[in-house]
Amino acid sequence: MVKLCNTPYSTESKYDEYFALYPYPLSDFQKYAIEAIVEGHHVLVTAHTGSGKTLPAEFAINYFTTLFRIEDSQSNRYNPFISAPEGGILNENWSKTGKKVIYTSPIKALSNQKYYEFTQKYPHISFGLFTGDIKTNPDADVLIMTTEILMNSLFTENTATSLQFQINIHEDLACVIFDEVHYINDEHRGQVWEKCILMLPPHIQMVMLSATIDAPVRFAIWCQRGYTDKEVYLASTNHRVVPLSHYGFLTTNESFLKGIKDKELQKQIRDSTNKLILLQNEHGKFNDAGVLEMKKTVKMFDDRKAIHKRKMVLNNLALFLRDRNMLPAIAFVFSRKHVELSAKEITVPLLEDDSKVSYIVRRECEQIIRKLPNFHEYLELPEYNDLVDLLEKGIGIHHSGMIPILREIVELMISKKYIKILFATESFAIGLDCPIKTAIFTGLMKFDGCNERYLLSHEYTQMAGRAGRRGIDTIGHVVHCNNLFDLPIMTEYKNMLCGTPQKLVSKFRISYSLILNLLNSELASESSGEKANFVTFASKSMVYDELQSEIENSQKRIDELVDKMNNKKVVMDTLNTPNEVCRKYLELENAVKNSVNKKKREIEKEMQRITDEYCNILKEMKTVIEYDELQRQLIAEREHKLYLETYISEQIRRICYILTNHGYINQIQVENSPESEYELTHLGKVAASIAEIHPLVFSKMLLTTDYFQHFTSKQLIGLFSCFTDVKVDNDQRLSVPNSKDDLLQTTIKEINKQYQYMQNIEINTEVNTGINYEDALIFDIIDDSIEWCDCSNETECKIFIQTKIADKGISVGDFTKAMLKIATIVKEISGICEDIQHLELLYKLNQIEPMILKYITTSQSLYV
Repeated sequence: MVKLCNTPYSTESKYDEYFALYPYPLSDFQKYAIEAIVEGHHVLVTAHTGSGKTLPAEFAINYFTTLFRIEDSQSNRYNPFISAPEGGILNENWSKTGKKVIYTSPIKALSNQKYYEFTQKYPHISFGLFTGDIKTNPDADVLIMTTEILMNSLFTENTATSLQFQINIHEDLACVIFDEVHYINDEHRGQVWEKCILMLPPHIQMVMLSATIDAPVRFAIWCQRGYTDKEVYLASTNHRVVPLSHYGFLTTNESFLKGIKDKELQKQIRDSTNKLILLQNEHGKFNDAGVLEMKKTVKMFDDRKAIHKRKMVLNNLALFLRDRNMLPAIAFVFSRKHVELSAKEITVPLLEDDSKVSYIVRRECEQIIRKLPNFHEYLELPEYNDLVDLLEKGIGIHHSGMIPILREIVELMISKKYIKILFATESFAIGLDCPIKTAIFTGLMKFDGCNERYLLSHEYTQMAGRAGRRGIDTIGHVVHCNNLFDLPIMTEYKNMLCGTPQKLVSKFRISYSLILNLLNSELASESSGEKANFVTFASKSMVYDELQSEIENSQKRIDELVDKMNNKKVVMDTLNTPNEVCRKYLELENAVKNSVNKKKREIEKEMQRITDEYCNILKEMKTVIEYDELQRQLIAEREHKLYLETYISEQIRRICYILTNHGYINQIQVENSPESEYELTHLGKVAASIAEIHPLVFSKMLLTTDYFQHFTSKQLIGLFSCFTDVKVDNDQRLSVPNSKDDLLQTTIKEINKQYQYMQNIEINTEVNTGINYEDALIFDIIDDSIEWCDCSNETECKIFIQTKIADKGISVGDFTKAMLKIATIVKEISGICEDIQHLELLYKLNQIEPMILKYITTSQSLYV
């Protein structure tokens, strides 16, 4: 059952002593969340950014890992929910519970930051970090990880494959915290959250933190998963602790104004520029007049062919915000390249006259970098010096193409309040800590991988929500640089600012990996994988609930059509013209259109005969036509309902057919059972262990090449580079492999052929596994990645990156991510080799990591 926490919390509560541990009054939703945690229930917290939804997560961490006896606390009011004990040592009121907590986040950067934040704040608790790139302290009290790692661990828990962390999920794990759980609605990754929630043992508590989502009650009901011993507390708040006001901003320069001879017009433009124009107030009311005012000003600009360069616009806005005490600010730019260009265009002074930032930031950055053993490699980077030059002016940049260490330096400088304006891409809005006063939008359109489109309401809200510092600001400001983009039409603008949350739609897919992993674990059945149990597992997903809802709607449409047909039949029975005559006349009408000469005359003669005999036929025929159309609709609707009812079982049947047909599973007919059961073949067991690459294509390639018998470690690196997502300038992108290595060229062509083959199979069998086949393989750095292996010292590495990589338009950050992806693939295949004791390939794989993770292309983090 779901408990709706939508009433004021009781003033007297048995949990008051928990609430009193905090030095400030808690919001009602925070109190409900604490009650849920203490009572052993799940909690779903939905709240705006900056509302304090992290507090329940931190309470859960302390509650489950450190037992504090409240009744003994009067003599010592210290508590772990605020900070660590002096010296990090537990006193007599504290003891370890032995229970563990898993904290999941959607991105590695957020996981790293949370690890750093929690280890600093709670030194009496041990924390571990698992991001695929980094693995530290596997037996810690609290394990922070990306959600994908939790999902993979839940699938492999009961197999021979060892877990990445040392924990008995069924016995030791008390709670899983899902940060940013609204990612369950992400088109590409949402199913990861859905599968994790599905597979968690029912006794494990869940603390789910989310931005405002659509239909939270429906989501909370699904999270309960049919188990009655735990409620799901829905602790929501739409109240923003720091409300937001949204403004437009237009600016111009004196040279343009002086060129206008009409003094009245000049005054109009002066009065409507270099000021904030209200678009939406702090109560959420949209201001149509503000948009109309800006449209009028923009028209005056356009009529006089005014040109306002970005540099001028950004500097004018920066001065405006500085002079009105509206900094620090974050400026969202929807291009990594233009993040850096925009930052470099700021020339006006942002720091206070007495600020020491410009004098100390270089030294502090160097001190931070010196924590790393290869610090001198970073200090000599042009990217490092460019960044510090910006930081000395109070300017920061942040995007996914940056070198990870430099990105973390920016995050640390933000925490020190050294940055006045941060230029960042949308990814910064995902949970990363950034206390700012103003959010700036340099544009309102983004490329979504297919098209350039306006921001959706929930995307805009997530970014705008960064504005306003709790406990510091009474209001947060959101400013649009309207000189830099075309004004949206009024309805588009209003929907963006005032729209409802994104509709929650299941992203669950029945895929090859799902079937293989269910067979490889105990999740499908105690002993074997019956098809029926695949259906049972899938029927616990949100997609099943959505299908049931659509089936109910379909049945309603069927009932309506049947009623209409019955009513129409009553009318038809009263017609003077028999139904069959009407239908014959219709056939003749259709036939005459395609007939000529004698045949046409014969048909027309027959039609005339019928109309002479049945004078009302043309009028009455309309009723028959309507009845027949209703009948067609009814047949189509019944077919649609049947499709919905059998969708899950049919998808499973077809995928099992593909897997059986290609040797990944065997079908077993069990005596006295109408259902088929399945078992994994050797090929299927290999495929079940592959997550980073297409499991069927790559497992088949492993066997057909006899586990890459004729490949060297370098050739494997070149091969694995095809599965990275490195960003190359479009004019240099290769659509076909072009390697100098003949073995690689042949193998990659075959893999490409297999991808196309599997795509055609899915199209022909009408299955949707969620695998993206378009641009799935990258051919741009095959030979470059091999050449990278030959760079044996810092100088060679530096030259390679500054020439080969830079010439292709690949950022150092993207190249680093590509090498880390290869390292992750290597770890995955190494696990397979260890399981089957294939020592020859394992030896080759063990040579790879030091070949590629060197110089600054490593998994290093300042947070660990």
